[in-house]
Amino acid sequence: MKRLETPIITEETISGMEDMSFFTHALIFDDLLIIAQKETNCFVLKSTEGLIVLDAIWPCREAFDAIVSAIRDVGWKPEDIKKLVLTHGHADHTGCGKWIVEAYRPQTYLSRRDDRFWQEEPVKKERPDTWKDYQIDVYIKEGDVMVLGDKTIWVYDTPGHTPGGLSFIFPVTEEGKVYQAALWGGSNPPGDLASVTCYLRSLDHFLKKAEEKNVSVALSNHTALDNGLERIAYSQKRMSYMPNIYLVGQTGFRKYCQLFRNLCYERLDALAAEFL
Repeated sequence: MKRLETPIITEETISGMEDMSFFTHALIFDDLLIIAQKETNCFVLKSTEGLIVLDAIWPCREAFDAIVSAIRDVGWKPEDIKKLVLTHGHADHTGCGKWIVEAYRPQTYLSRRDDRFWQEEPVKKERPDTWKDYQIDVYIKEGDVMVLGDKTIWVYDTPGHTPGGLSFIFPVTEEGKVYQAALWGGSNPPGDLASVTCYLRSLDHFLKKAEEKNVSVALSNHTALDNGLERIAYSQKRMSYMPNIYLVGQTGFRKYCQLFRNLCYERLDALAAEFL
């Protein structure tokens, strides 16, 4: 059977990242909630001492309202948000953090390099709504461990998509079983040779760490990369006898990461074509 080796990304895909007319969510593990608009995801991880929000979609009130509504819908309390953890400094991930911080006062986490990147190089320089609008409390880097209650998040430096991008590994549970989940913090490879090379090195590094941690759950921060909206729809209607679609095994996670390698190969081909 023929399958896609890279996602289909169009101008509509890119513009969809700013379309706040649609949100959806699902509880994909007993302690992990996903919230998405058309193209971008965030996750909420539940611990015994509160909630951790991973990325925050787009900087607008609608995204904040959708995250809060989803948390309440699954029976959790947004007042329990204790940490806001960001993979990188693009506005579609720093997102609605301003409203989360104002409402619930969580500690905020990002790499020092990408905090500066967010400040100095906003994704849309002509758009003040994408400029840095809240403070980072804790700078995190390779080897750091964030702990809240029974949850531990391991931090890895994965520059390339942005200068200070981060990726995370953490445990999730279903019916008493614990699985290791991985969130690759990058997505589309950058446009110059040095940065693509950096991206590929980061991917190799994260794959090695994922194998050491026995990662079997693949999480994506963009829906176009993993049939995200379809996976959420499946999870919403999943019957008790059906498998968890996010649980792909170690081999499946390696195959998932090959998608990012293929995107890099496409970018390298395009760069090479410029010199022909």
